[in-house]
Amino acid sequence: MKSPVNSKKLGLALILTAAVAAKGQNVVSWNFDVYGTLSPANTAGAVSAANWNDSYTIDGNALNATENNLMDNSGAATTVSLTELGYNNSWNRYQISTSSPGQDTDGSYTRKLLNGYINKGATETSSGGLTAGHAGVLLSGITYSVYDIYVYFSADTAGRAGTITIGGTTYDYSSLGAAATSGSNASLIQTTDTTGANPGADYAVFTGLTGSSQTIDSYVSQWGGIAGVQIVAEPTPEPGTLALAGLGGALLLRQLRRKANS
Repeated sequence: MKSPVNSKKLGLALILTAAVAAKGQNVVSWNFDVYGTLSPANTAGAVSAANWNDSYTIDGNALNATENNLMDNSGAATTVSLTELGYNNSWNRYQISTSSPGQDTDGSYTRKLLNGYINKGATETSSGGLTAGHAGVLLSGITYSVYDIYVYFSADTAGRAGTITIGGTTYDYSSLGAAATSGSNASLIQTTDTTGANPGADYAVFTGLTGSSQTIDSYVSQWGGIAGVQIVAEPTPEPGTLALAGLGGALLLRQLRRKANS
């Protein structure tokens, strides 16, 4: 007769196997500021982070600019660079409101993040290897082994259809317009649609990315574009926790072998 598995031992093994403690996340955040400067202490974004890199304070709002050695959420310089792609006239700086939205009631400054954006019209020519009407940013010098990218986008008018692409993944959306920043807190709405349904949204998330560079391609059928970007390193397990996980796996395997032998 086979002996039953000791549920307490098996439960302990499963707990140890599943125990993976994350290190503090590293985040590099960039925004295109128009009427909404974020100070280093201000937190913003779907991944709440401080020390946003602001185009206005870095380069004076120069078009097609490159910002080097962007700082992370701790304020430390990184090797990450960001280059604006495909913007070519004075309308490429725009905003939802011509006054700063101020602080959100939840303590963040996400309304400031969403207020300003790099503007692009569908009939404009493009550069940087992008097709007509497309614009975006090139991220390079990324050293995280696996990371996610959050892309925030805006337009001053609601209902403008757009897409955001990284690699082979394209998400579609319709702009929220003033609704993104007019409430007491920013209306952070994520799009996960890839079918062309164009749901109302103001950010998209690309997960499990690897490699030292990524091109973010933005297209809006009328006028609108990218307001900000976050590179978020995926958590890595602590060495001690990996040892616990290995012990849990060994206990589980031993228990299953005993059950089979019985």
